[in-house]
Amino acid sequence: MAVTTSLPHFPDLVMHQIILRLPTKPAIRMSSLSKQWEGVWSALHALDFDEGDLLHGNDDNDHHTKFINILVRYLEFRKKDKQQPVLDKFRLRMMSYMFGEDDSVIAKLLSNSFQRNVKALDVSLRSKHKEVNWYYCLSPGALVNAKSITALNLEYLMIKDIDSAETEPLCPSLKILSLKNVHFNPKALLDLILGCPSVKYLSLTSCSFDPPVFQISSFSLRSLEVKNCNAQSLLVDRARDLESFTFVSNFLLLETIILKDTVNLKKIKMRAQHLKYFGLLGCHNNLNATVSTPNLHQFDIFAYLTSKVSINAPNLCLARITLREEEFSTFNREWKHSATFSDFLKAFGCSNNIILYISDFKVYIYQHILCRFSVVRFLFVICV
Repeated sequence: MAVTTSLPHFPDLVMHQIILRLPTKPAIRMSSLSKQWEGVWSALHALDFDEGDLLHGNDDNDHHTKFINILVRYLEFRKKDKQQPVLDKFRLRMMSYMFGEDDSVIAKLLSNSFQRNVKALDVSLRSKHKEVNWYYCLSPGALVNAKSITALNLEYLMIKDIDSAETEPLCPSLKILSLKNVHFNPKALLDLILGCPSVKYLSLTSCSFDPPVFQISSFSLRSLEVKNCNAQSLLVDRARDLESFTFVSNFLLLETIILKDTVNLKKIKMRAQHLKYFGLLGCHNNLNATVSTPNLHQFDIFAYLTSKVSINAPNLCLARITLREEEFSTFNREWKHSATFSDFLKAFGCSNNIILYISDFKVYIYQHILCRFSVVRFLFVICV
């Protein structure tokens, strides 16, 4: 006896609610089963458009065309719907982005996401071409309406300079910013960060800059992670709330890293094979720093005796240390911090020369400490 199967009968409103609780792909499939359900999936509160892995030859081109058609259908459904339900998360992952051909669809997807007050935006536009000239170019105008975003992840894009005349913040609610394989025009990163006055966590991985220098200035930033970026120099300025800094690089042309006025910095993890100069011009009194820089020539640091610093820098020629401690003004022959001070200096024992800048300090501490500390070839004490 033949067995017939059919879909159970549910009211359309019930089916709509079921569809809206499904992930993106199952929701699309379910919506296609009935004319009354068509397009319901476009109102999902979390959308995940993932092209999947690369195929080969014509199959790859056909696969990409079908993927683009799904995106176009989504935009058509949203255009017909007068309501724009809130979008909690929008993810777009392309593996075969076509420079120029896909730009219009991408721009419309971003615009619609902002209209729906998206909270988390994740965009990755990988192309078959590796050169940055083939990257999708994100214009500043695309972010003007991104007022609701709290988390932003961008991969394989180029970001243009942002008009400094813009008075309102681009992303006033943004807390988390992750950038991977992003290429920046000269001032693009600095302007982007300035346009995100609430950002707390910033991650840059395998990013590039033109020219190969970049600056980060943020009063709200608490955590900064930079890994494998092609840059000669990095300046972090006015980041008074920064607590954690991680830096990893094997870039051959890396020259300088300066952390300026980072008075709340508590944790540093640095591994930079070719770094020549490191300036830590401000930190918290409970700093814990691990610095592995085999080719470092000079290290300038404003620190406290309570700072814990571990340095692997066999080629360090000069360490300039500024210590400003109230205890120094009460120095005597039984000064309670003598051992701590000696241990602190030993962290810089790899340096050929050390210059100390110490306020309100007795000159004869030089002889008192030097007799305990004979690793450094030359130790200079300067009272300021």
